[in-house]
Amino acid sequence: MIYEVNTKRIDQQLRYLEQCVKVLEQAGVEKPNSVEGFAVARALHLATECMIDVGSVIIDGFIMRDPGGYSDIVDILEDEQVIDKHIADKVKEHVHFRDKLVRYYNEVTAEELKNFSIDIELFRRFIDAVESYLAKERAAGNIE
Repeated sequence: MIYEVNTKRIDQQLRYLEQCVKVLEQAGVEKPNSVEGFAVARALHLATECMIDVGSVIIDGFIMRDPGGYSDIVDILEDEQVIDKHIADKVKEHVHFRDKLVRYYNEVTAEELKNFSIDIELFRRFIDAVESYLAKERAAGNIE
């Protein structure tokens, strides 16, 4: 069976995630209310959105079980062996922090930004895991 997976959309989201990584590498987090602190907060928020969006497209395209929320998307990606447990656990932490970045943005501290912005390697590992999964599925003839 060939699945209709929007690999173009996935690739676009992964490239955007790479842009978020560049911001995190360049910006400082000492002052959360500074321009750099704002950039880090938005980069972390958008990085999480990218990972969730990629997960949603994969789940829809490969007709996996319906998720009940953001954390469930991560669980499905782990269950279907798109990402490993370590990546899944860290992405879930970012999903939980996302809520604060979106709803309680004025309460985000420099320490929180620092703690989450050091996860640059997580984002790279997520990208690699998704690209490897798609390459495996492509090689098996499941997607074009």
